[in-house]
Amino acid sequence: MRARSRTHLNFGKRIKELRSKRGMTQEALADAIGVDRSYMGFVERGERNPTLDKIARIAKALKVSLSTLFEDVK
Repeated sequence: MRARSRTHLNFGKRIKELRSKRGMTQEALADAIGVDRSYMGFVERGERNPTLDKIARIAKALKVSLSTLFEDVK
């Protein structure tokens, strides 16, 4: 599967960065938001376009605001 855009790539990198800072595995984050671990891998690689609902659940699971989640995403 190919990356959707530079924005998707940057957003995925941001999620991975925040997840790693919190010592979470992809599996732990996926469990917290109710998706499969492979889906989180696709999102982190910019290969999936998560819904707004999933983005909000990601922010909540990472204990950050939506604006913090999108910092440096261009």
